[in-house]
Amino acid sequence: MKNKALQVLGLVLMIASAGFICYRLFKLDLSSLEFEFTTSSVSLMIAALLLETFTVLFLGLLFSRNVGKGRDGSKVPVKEAVLVYCRANLGKYIPGNVFQYVERNLFFSTYGISHTDTVIASLLEVMCLIVSACVLSLAFGNYEVIGEAIKEYGYIIPVLCVLAVLVVIVGVIVLRKKKKSLGSILKRIKERGGFGLIALDLVCYAGVLLAMGTVTLIVCSAMIPAGADGPELTGLLGAYIAAWLCGFIIIGAPGGIGVREAVFSLIYINTPYLDTVLTLSVVVRVISIIADVLAFVIIRLICGRKLSQSDPKVS
Repeated sequence: MKNKALQVLGLVLMIASAGFICYRLFKLDLSSLEFEFTTSSVSLMIAALLLETFTVLFLGLLFSRNVGKGRDGSKVPVKEAVLVYCRANLGKYIPGNVFQYVERNLFFSTYGISHTDTVIASLLEVMCLIVSACVLSLAFGNYEVIGEAIKEYGYIIPVLCVLAVLVVIVGVIVLRKKKKSLGSILKRIKERGGFGLIALDLVCYAGVLLAMGTVTLIVCSAMIPAGADGPELTGLLGAYIAAWLCGFIIIGAPGGIGVREAVFSLIYINTPYLDTVLTLSVVVRVISIIADVLAFVIIRLICGRKLSQSDPKVS
């Protein structure tokens, strides 16, 4: 009876996610996009979509490695863990930007995975993504462009810092309510590999962010004809990762929609490339949404109808 209720709730959340994805796509203004649909540009767009889809699947693979074992001591089959991750990932498009974490706990609990283990895996993911994004955005940032943006919109930085602190506070409150002390969390992490696990995760998540940034560069190359003037690619990579980070940490923005695009554009507000970056941000957003759905469809087809007995009716 409990599993049935969990499955029904999961289905409701899944439908809500799909509805909000369609709504967000409908709200995007694509009227300003004017591409020359050449074989080269279309091929680049397809390559960008496939790379973005791969990053979603790889994120699921990383999460499956960290999620731990069930009550019977067995691990969730990797492809099924990736399926659960990709399915829950669609929940980020529900307002609140936290429902993907709720759905992870919901779906993994049907496999006998404790909420503690799922929370720890999510914390590792969030921590490694934030640290990696900070390092990469600083490493690849175009400080001349950023400096010009700060002169005009520098007041936004304290706001983002406050929001980041709020995210940390919310995380601490949640952990205290769940009675999961820092000591017990560190003990669980140590059991799974300790600092070696964290170091490896940092490298892997940094690779994911670089791949996502590369998607932006590929789309930019598809949009701008050969020989035409465009933003410097290294700086564009750093700007995208910084914008992605802002969308990631701000609670309440579904999937970071609007926040990422706004920050990405603001960085180039005082440059001749603003229109290009505005258009680029919209196209990359559409690709990322399609990739989220495509990743779920692909892993669902790979899993087929026969799933493990611990989750007999995941669909």
